[in-house]
Amino acid sequence: MSLLGLVVSLTPAGTGPAEGDPPASGGQSAAPGTSYYIALGDSLAAGVQPDGTGRDRPTRKGYVDAVAAHLKKQVPALHTIKLGGTGTSSTAIVGPPVTSRYPGSSQLDQALRLIKKHRSHIALITVNIGDNDVETCIGPDGIDHGCVRRGLDAVASNLATIGKALRSKAGKRVPIVGVSDYDQFWAYWLHGGTARSIAKSSVKVVRRLNKTIDSSWTSANVLSADAAPAFHTFDTSPAQLAGYGTVPRAVERICHLTWACSGPPIGFDDHANSGGYRLIARAVIAQLPH
Repeated sequence: MSLLGLVVSLTPAGTGPAEGDPPASGGQSAAPGTSYYIALGDSLAAGVQPDGTGRDRPTRKGYVDAVAAHLKKQVPALHTIKLGGTGTSSTAIVGPPVTSRYPGSSQLDQALRLIKKHRSHIALITVNIGDNDVETCIGPDGIDHGCVRRGLDAVASNLATIGKALRSKAGKRVPIVGVSDYDQFWAYWLHGGTARSIAKSSVKVVRRLNKTIDSSWTSANVLSADAAPAFHTFDTSPAQLAGYGTVPRAVERICHLTWACSGPPIGFDDHANSGGYRLIARAVIAQLPH
């Protein structure tokens, strides 16, 4: 069955609230007939990018926005609810909520409440989580492998729990897509010396992380969208990068699709740019029913 087939009976003539806007009535409801796209996760789910001063801010140019624009071609009365926020890990998702717009004691609780309230009107749920459990173990001084092991254990346990909770509340027919992403630490390659060793070693960590994320989603009957191939995360073939000459393709891609290779005042910022977010969106859209 197509996604349109799942929600066509919910779509009235006319349009719903703008993407990213809070619903009417204090965050409790929207216009009758509205369908919902609920997005959970960390700063990528919020579309965060740095501004001209280097300060990270949520934007309307994230992957969630691009996915929503795609869905609205089929579901015009789509309302997008962004629950994601900076620093959220697979543990923190059950901690204090990122936004006070919606009821609930945590980001996950907010999502489950919204799904219960609008269960027959849910068009899509996406969640990107787990990166902050492990990627904080990697830095310019090296990789803390004990930290990585603990993080991977947390991801495996928490994502299965999160996925099963979402699937149980949403039912079998609602598409739920979990996202795994790229290796921003390839940007360290540009600094030469020891930094290149850290960059190369980080790839093994990200590969293990993405494998853990993907298998955890699968165990919870959640679709998995891996953005790493679009970013050529594991591609070490030669490529040209202006100002640096020949570099691994993964380095060239991470510099063009994220802010990780930026100079001052931004500096190393792991968030995708608008082009990178569009690629993540394509990975999500590729998993949706057609």
